[in-house]
Amino acid sequence: MSARTEPSWAAIDVGTNTVLMLVGRVDAAGRIEVGEDHCRTPRLGEGLARSGCIAPAAAERGLRVLEEFARRLRELGLPAERTRAVGTAVLRRAANADEFLERARARSGLALEVLSEEQEARLSHLAVAAERPGSRTAIVDVGGGSTEFTGADGSARNSIPIGAVVLAESFPRAEDFDALLATARRAAQALPEAGAAGETCVLLGGTAINLACLESGLERFDHAAVEGSRVRPEAAERWAERLARLPLERRLELPIERERASILHAGLACAAAALERVRPAEVRVSGRGLRFGLLRELFETSAD
Repeated sequence: MSARTEPSWAAIDVGTNTVLMLVGRVDAAGRIEVGEDHCRTPRLGEGLARSGCIAPAAAERGLRVLEEFARRLRELGLPAERTRAVGTAVLRRAANADEFLERARARSGLALEVLSEEQEARLSHLAVAAERPGSRTAIVDVGGGSTEFTGADGSARNSIPIGAVVLAESFPRAEDFDALLATARRAAQALPEAGAAGETCVLLGGTAINLACLESGLERFDHAAVEGSRVRPEAAERWAERLARLPLERRLELPIERERASILHAGLACAAAALERVRPAEVRVSGRGLRFGLLRELFETSAD
């Protein structure tokens, strides 16, 4: 990451597993110039599948990340009107989400907006479509608490309530993998069958980048090395099953993120089920997810 003394805009994405902050500007050609791109893994949704609430320890981890990001924005001198912070599935689902939002504002000064499923899918599509002008690109975005699909023209948007954290906690044992995958497949029936047939599909997010690193045979995780690369659709299920059978210490020997190692098999199962349902002609990966769409929309709205 490079520091930028005069950043233009900031987008913060509070998810079930990660909290991300993108700081950057949009150049004259409409491309996003990345100043800083931060990722933290407080796993805000830990225990949510069982309790329906954000656990106290998870809330504290998330609040500390937001405080850290707010401090960085003050250091950069970025005004509040050039910042937008949003939450996704964990804050849609948790019974105590309002309490967390109030604490987040009090401790960090950030006013989080909870996105609907439709808004989340739209911003994810905007993030990718703007980088691929003129191309028809469908999106599968696997998160910690939900998985979104957007058709190539951006009009068909679907969200299913499964994600890496939710599934990993619901099926914690290696021998549960068949049931885990079956659950993902049942949920994926809500997606349009062959909804991306004949199209390029971008598999979006951390799960996607980790899959590409595994497929590429890298010695260590390197998101920049695989951004935009092609993967075979069947690779998601193959790696999901392989990781599910490995103990955590063995997974850590592979080129994946340490913070994602315990839930990656579940995220890959979500990806596998979605891709099996929508059947794209090819699959490419990208880590330039919702926060890129959010920053672009913030810029465009302010420009108007």
